[in-house]
Amino acid sequence: MPPIPFSPALSGAEVNKPLPGTNIAGKNALVTGGASGISAAIGRVFAEKGAYVTLVDRNEELGNKLATELQAKGLRVQFVAADVTSWDSQVQAFKSAIRFHPAQTLDIVVCGAGIFGETFVYPDEPDLKSLDQDPPQPDIAAYHVNAIGAHFTAKLAQLYFDLPPLAPPSGQQQQQNYPKSLILISSLASYFDIPLMSEYGASKFAVRGLFRNIKPVLASRGHRVNLIAPWIIDTPLTVDWIKMFAAAGAPHADMKEAITAAMRCTDDLRVNGRAFAIAPGRAIDLCDDLEGVDAGPAMKKYWAEFLQGWDEIETRMFKIMGFSKRLPKL
Repeated sequence: MPPIPFSPALSGAEVNKPLPGTNIAGKNALVTGGASGISAAIGRVFAEKGAYVTLVDRNEELGNKLATELQAKGLRVQFVAADVTSWDSQVQAFKSAIRFHPAQTLDIVVCGAGIFGETFVYPDEPDLKSLDQDPPQPDIAAYHVNAIGAHFTAKLAQLYFDLPPLAPPSGQQQQQNYPKSLILISSLASYFDIPLMSEYGASKFAVRGLFRNIKPVLASRGHRVNLIAPWIIDTPLTVDWIKMFAAAGAPHADMKEAITAAMRCTDDLRVNGRAFAIAPGRAIDLCDDLEGVDAGPAMKKYWAEFLQGWDEIETRMFKIMGFSKRLPKL
């Protein structure tokens, strides 16, 4: 594929306009974290629009249940159990996805596997008593899943996007004219500080950094990469956090806007190199590039519109989690 340019910033109307899915019908998509949450919702919609979809997740029970449900509707979906922190496991998942399609090619990858992980300190964390005491090693699973797993997924997407397809069956020649699409699912926690979610925010910041650095690499090969950064959405992953956000008076976003953004990244062939925030009620182009001052102005507007009183909200969150006082705001 010839190099593909980065697209200019999209207006709010453009980002939030629903798309019919015409360009993803018949395409082949792999979705990590696809057994539940945002990834499952995106995979479901892709399948409903006529794509071949491989759901990849380590949760075999939920993954098989969703795949069976969609297959019963006549949709072309399979589930593959895999651990995204394992390169070999992801390789096998990618191979299975490619073999699932008649042309044995891969068009779309959604990198959505993720976990919350631990906070940096806890209110009941004991102090060290002496040099003779060895501190316990922190749990850094979120870095392995969210950062390393995402890097593996992105690299495999590049490799298999570059892989020449077999001779396509009659009527599928258009597969070769589709600019491949990688979607990285980060979080708005990678755009501003949330000390209570330090491991999650830092690992998702790595996804944002990956996006910024591989954009020109993929574009030079004719492939697209875009990023979706949701505010908190009610999913199986966020059950406890949603309750705390609600108790503290914080807003939440909705799945509808995440799906709309994912469709914009795949069905609109012009869109390349954009980062979309999933805000309460709508998606927003963050302008996360040099022209957009690394999303600074967009986040300032987001803060003013959706996070008025955030200091008080965050203070309530600290109290809910058992801290006697909030951490100092720097």
